[in-house]
Amino acid sequence: MKKTRKDSKKKDTIQKNNRSAVIKEGIKKRKPQLLFLITVAILMMCYYAITGTDVFSKSFLPAYLSVVATVTSAALSLIGFSNYTSGTVVSSQAFSMNIAYGCDALEPTFLFIVVVLAFPAQWKKKIIGIVGGVLILYSINIIRLVTVFLTGIYKREYFELMHIEIWQALFIFLALILFVLWVSIAERTTVREKV
Repeated sequence: MKKTRKDSKKKDTIQKNNRSAVIKEGIKKRKPQLLFLITVAILMMCYYAITGTDVFSKSFLPAYLSVVATVTSAALSLIGFSNYTSGTVVSSQAFSMNIAYGCDALEPTFLFIVVVLAFPAQWKKKIIGIVGGVLILYSINIIRLVTVFLTGIYKREYFELMHIEIWQALFIFLALILFVLWVSIAERTTVREKV
């Protein structure tokens, strides 16, 4: 009986050590993915901490939204639509649209920046990816706002659908596609540099 208990304890100890070794090996193999996820989580928490401050909501955001409204107005004028802006509101004789928090594309843009920063690549490629990605995403957001404004003029019954359902999902999808493209370009240039 005593031998069996000792053998059982020994067996349990060996199994615990084996499980522990398997877990450690699994973590070691997945270290890059874990670092990526931890970095993304920490940087996104920083983003939400910043956006929750008074400085952000009372100083930066109104100024930024006014710039977005001005650029949207200029884009509408470029394609021949008479309009004007007042702060964050873009108006024409037929329709007015307030550019509010959430219409700014800050969150998906920052998420793009975060995943590029967290991805294991050279800093030069990260900086090029971030600058290019931010410019592309900003441009896409202006296109989004112009199309939403035009929907408000011509098909007002579809305004909410276009604004909330279609463009929000599409914008996140486009940000994801942009990240995948950046990764493939960054990895392809790394392979060429090694050859």
